[in-house]
Amino acid sequence: MFKAAEIGAAMTDDQFRALKDRLRLDLIEAQQEARALAKFPVVIVLAGVRGAGVIDTLNLLNTWMDPRWIESHAFGAPSAEELERPPLWRYWRSLPANGTIGLYLGGWYGDFIAARATLTSSGGKSNPKSFAADLARATAFERALTDSGALVLKFWLHVDEAHHKASSDAHRVDPLLGFRTSDAALPAAGPYKTYMHAAAATLKATDTAAAPWHIIEGADDNFRRASVLSILRESLRAHLNAWPRQKKRGDVPGAGKPALPKEKRRPSLSKLRMPRLDGAAYCRAFPEHQHRIYAAQKAAHAAGIPCVIAFEGWDAAGKGGAIRRLTYSLNAFNFHVVPISAPTAEESEHHYLWRFWRHLPGAGRVTIFDRTWYGRVLVERVDKFVGKPSWKRAYGEIEAFEKDLTDNGVVLIKFWLQIGKKEQKRRLKERRDTAFKQWKLTGDDWHAHKQYNAYLEAADEMIARTSTVPWHVIPADDKHHARIEVLDLVATALENAVKKKKKKS
Repeated sequence: MFKAAEIGAAMTDDQFRALKDRLRLDLIEAQQEARALAKFPVVIVLAGVRGAGVIDTLNLLNTWMDPRWIESHAFGAPSAEELERPPLWRYWRSLPANGTIGLYLGGWYGDFIAARATLTSSGGKSNPKSFAADLARATAFERALTDSGALVLKFWLHVDEAHHKASSDAHRVDPLLGFRTSDAALPAAGPYKTYMHAAAATLKATDTAAAPWHIIEGADDNFRRASVLSILRESLRAHLNAWPRQKKRGDVPGAGKPALPKEKRRPSLSKLRMPRLDGAAYCRAFPEHQHRIYAAQKAAHAAGIPCVIAFEGWDAAGKGGAIRRLTYSLNAFNFHVVPISAPTAEESEHHYLWRFWRHLPGAGRVTIFDRTWYGRVLVERVDKFVGKPSWKRAYGEIEAFEKDLTDNGVVLIKFWLQIGKKEQKRRLKERRDTAFKQWKLTGDDWHAHKQYNAYLEAADEMIARTSTVPWHVIPADDKHHARIEVLDLVATALENAVKKKKKKS
């Protein structure tokens, strides 16, 4: 795979000087145009072996372009905070905003290439399924970015074994000698052939049409610099030329066709039976469930089990009331409620999942989302804030996001609070007519009520297509019944997670 990058390609100083001024100007102009358009981010992965000039290339990009709109990231071993969350958490949090560039030294590939190479060189056997899962997760991550409009460029800078050894030897003799070209900051990955075998498997599995790998020979500085910068210039120009000046948010040129999760047939939410719970029964059940939740969350905290509780449902369905009863039973030090409304200016400049990744809980903690990532396929769909390709594509992106959580030990509990159209209208009027409830009522509530049938259609499809992590549909015409059912399901989920972890240990 790397033989074509070991042919000794070179460029003289005169050849490089002849093109560098034009190349530098073109890059600055493209960067400024992308900045002014501010519709997509640029994500650049710079990976390779020691001696191939990875760090020199990163520094050159910061020198030749406007560094105010470039963020450089070099990730070492995960911190304690990062280890408590899914592996992609630290990369999602660092994503550049629209109109800016993110440079990633090694990207999200460095960890598992080095881990596989180190394991193999020490005589251990790598887990093919685990390695394949890591690569699939990286590919899904990149597809989510490119489908939302990001330009993703991946460079593998390569040198042969002799050049790699010479660079490593020079660094050992004098660590300060040519530190930029020797890539001294890159991790020593063990035997060269073992490392390259792991790298080849990685590049082959993650080379996609939307985010291809560019393998560049790095032994000659001029050739490497000219090659990387030329590819960046042409890619930026092509992306800018393809970008429509008028578009729905999220509808982008070249986005992949939506990969729709299999729809699980179920009755419409409108057919849901609405049980009731009288006041006396509620007063008896509430303290019992409070004690269960307190004990279960305490045990989950001790066991280091993170939990995400997602509330969706109609306006006036009782999400806020259910959350207040739930948090009353939790240790205030260990939970966080995240209310979700229209994206802020900063959030609008990133992928729509970015703001949810930022709030994921650490070990033993609980994050409660009052409205969630499902806004993409609900309000944004119904009110046409995004086009059909975007919300259709979101089903698969959401399923992948939730799988990342559950695969990494997060207890994910999803609630849909269902009320009928007549009951919703009654509650909205009650809010209007009750002084201490008027703060809850907005024009958006009445607007959504008028579109009840459109929201019902969207919610039915959402639940049918995103049930890999199952939905708990709560009949909520009766608030007493809804609150007790929420408390019971949260307590049960935490109790089961603690039991499961004890069995494994």
